[in-house]
Amino acid sequence: MIRARGLVVAALLCFSTPAYALPTPVSPTDPAVADQWTNPFARPDERTDVGVEVLEADSRRAVLSVYNNSGDVVSDLSVTPRRADAAPTVGEARRVLALGRDAYPYFGTSLDLKGELGPGERRDVTLTLDSLGLEPGTTPLMFSLAGAVGEPGVLSLGTERMLLTSEGEEEADAQTPGVSLVVPLTAPVDIVPGETGQAPEDPPLILQSEQLADQLAPGGRLTDILHTYATATTTGPNAAELSQGTCLAIDPALVETVARMAEGYTVADERPSLTKKSQRLRDSWGSDDESDSGEPGRGVADAQEWLTRLSATAGAGCTVALPWANADVNAVAATEDEWLFRELVQRGPATLQAELGAAPAGNVVIPASGYVTEQTTTALGWADQTSSMVLQQGMQAAWEASVASRVPQPTDADDTALESTELPDMTGAPPPQTPVQVLVADNTVWGVPRAGSFARLAPGITAVTYPGALGALLSSTGPSPQTTGYSNPDSRFDYRLDSITARALTAGSAVRLAVAEQTLPGDWAQSPEPVLVLPASLLDARTASILLSTTAELLAEDAATPLPLDQAVTPGTEQAEELDSQPLSPPTLGVTRFGSPYADPSVVSDTEVLRAGQQARYTDDLTRMMVNDPGINLTRYGFTLPLRRDVLTSLTATSRSSLGSYEDVVAAAGRRLDANRRTLQDLRGSVALIPPGNVYTRASESSPLLIVAENGLPLPVDAELVYSGPEGATIDVPGRVHIPAYGSITVQMTADLPAERDQTQLTLWLATRDGSPISTPVDITVQTRAGIVGTYGIALLLVVGLSLMLLFRVGRHRRRDRQRP
Repeated sequence: MIRARGLVVAALLCFSTPAYALPTPVSPTDPAVADQWTNPFARPDERTDVGVEVLEADSRRAVLSVYNNSGDVVSDLSVTPRRADAAPTVGEARRVLALGRDAYPYFGTSLDLKGELGPGERRDVTLTLDSLGLEPGTTPLMFSLAGAVGEPGVLSLGTERMLLTSEGEEEADAQTPGVSLVVPLTAPVDIVPGETGQAPEDPPLILQSEQLADQLAPGGRLTDILHTYATATTTGPNAAELSQGTCLAIDPALVETVARMAEGYTVADERPSLTKKSQRLRDSWGSDDESDSGEPGRGVADAQEWLTRLSATAGAGCTVALPWANADVNAVAATEDEWLFRELVQRGPATLQAELGAAPAGNVVIPASGYVTEQTTTALGWADQTSSMVLQQGMQAAWEASVASRVPQPTDADDTALESTELPDMTGAPPPQTPVQVLVADNTVWGVPRAGSFARLAPGITAVTYPGALGALLSSTGPSPQTTGYSNPDSRFDYRLDSITARALTAGSAVRLAVAEQTLPGDWAQSPEPVLVLPASLLDARTASILLSTTAELLAEDAATPLPLDQAVTPGTEQAEELDSQPLSPPTLGVTRFGSPYADPSVVSDTEVLRAGQQARYTDDLTRMMVNDPGINLTRYGFTLPLRRDVLTSLTATSRSSLGSYEDVVAAAGRRLDANRRTLQDLRGSVALIPPGNVYTRASESSPLLIVAENGLPLPVDAELVYSGPEGATIDVPGRVHIPAYGSITVQMTADLPAERDQTQLTLWLATRDGSPISTPVDITVQTRAGIVGTYGIALLLVVGLSLMLLFRVGRHRRRDRQRP
């Protein structure tokens, strides 16, 4: 019945409101989207300044901390344990956690706290749960605090909710499901924007803060998670089986940054200017244009130690690459830039293998949003690692091959705005030679062929689904609990109402409940579907420890079997035949076949996608206008690669779907795109035309026109000189202008200008070979010979007139002198 009910729910999702992008980012407090973040009727009127937190809990007792963060004294405090009925499914358990106090009708024995609790104070208490009469299974539990704040009168204060699994649950006489736990390892990477590539070494690393060093230090989040995972899968209980059923999902941007930190780095607010411009020596005397050099980073040794531990852990078990910087795959696909998407999904596995020495699982994409759009599937062919040569040749080899085969696309030469007029063809992603698997929630695919936990999204693109209710509940763990777009809005609330520990314990019980759902009696239970466990992106060490220990316990109890990730994402023979037997209908305009079934308040807005896409295409234009030089180690793609990474970092999904950090993430993305735009404009502006002056005077009609082209980039630039002028004006420009790196060249042109004009206005600029503008247009005025004669005549008359006036005044003064006595 549960499976049938799931099918009905999936069918009803077709009528739900999908996740459309908003025009601009909107604050979670804005009434337009507030109810998409939290259901206004979920857990109403809960006080947050006076409450209770769980420190430890099991089926017998709970250790709690009662706190008073208000400005008043609290008295007559009492804590009461309450429970609901045992939940049959994870979805039902999640729903009860969002309900009011009335949903917990069973009371236990209350504990009265003696004395008062002053402002800022907290007190730890131990509460026995025997009086609750817990049923076997997973039960929603609530600790309710009551007391008098300030004036006399007992009020209901804060509550703490969690799921608790009780012992004594009957074992089902059925085949046990496979369990695969994916532990994410990512963190925000705050490289100062505007970096460009160098060769043969990487450019000096400049970070905006030491937040990453803090996470790598002993006791830091990244260090604790790695230690917890390595210990559990090597020396912990049932480590051998647990190692088979777990996989470490690593952010390649994090690994690449830590590897650079290990070589030394600087902490500063901005980076030095990238462009080199000519300057006279006397103009530089006394000038102070050096920017703040920053402070040496303090996390070098910790970065080295962490990278060594990560390499050992990766070599001993399973790893898989997250999208670069954990960027939103749907947002990157919406930019419609091929190279940005290829950097997102193609670079990561090669980076992990190069830095860690172990090949990660290939052709697996893990979207942080838990779903993919139909536009995204047109680009997922780039995630096929079997056809990628990034590890051997780098992405620049693919770029050069693509440019060599590109047919020139002329553009409007008058368009000199930042936005490029050339749009890469995202539909040109080749069909994968080996199927690409993308991990999504089970309620995000409904109009495509399905077989068990697999769905066919496009030729060669297969969705591997995990329980949506479990994914939504696990995403609400950690320091930045996420509001997933695929979660039922009725059960959305501010997950920070419960402590990190309570949510971690809930996650462990939810995994047990998800496994139990697959082993309920029934004829279908002989072939249960695997349980894929995906926690929140910013996982904390406590939650990771509970999830690992819970999985190990399930394996030790024979309640589940370890399922390696490569097997979990590969359809079996029967499933593959079932998928092949169902026709895959092509996309239909206006018909949605998969994606988020509900409104996603954290979806990247249209404005942000537009800005990111413009900068990505502008970076493509900047790359194309340069040419590689055999005498220079640096390649043109390598020079602009960090600029693409800045765009990907601005589209990170890490913490974006968190109610408490959404606005900070959006603001940081805006600042990064602003800084990246300035850098792109500076680089583009360093290739320029320098006219000889406002007016260029030709001695004769055959006199050439001269103009200087300069290049402030570290690679030569091949360009065409383009002009516009009045009707009848023709300029014979060279077909190709080769400007050396950090140099300049004088360009000579011949012109046939209208003879009837004294002066002719011309506009010149540099453009790429396919017509994209490079430099800012410059205006020059060419003086013709007729104009010269006319000008000389006027000048001669002025000289004669001035001479006569001078002679007249001198003669008058002499007459006056003779007339004086």
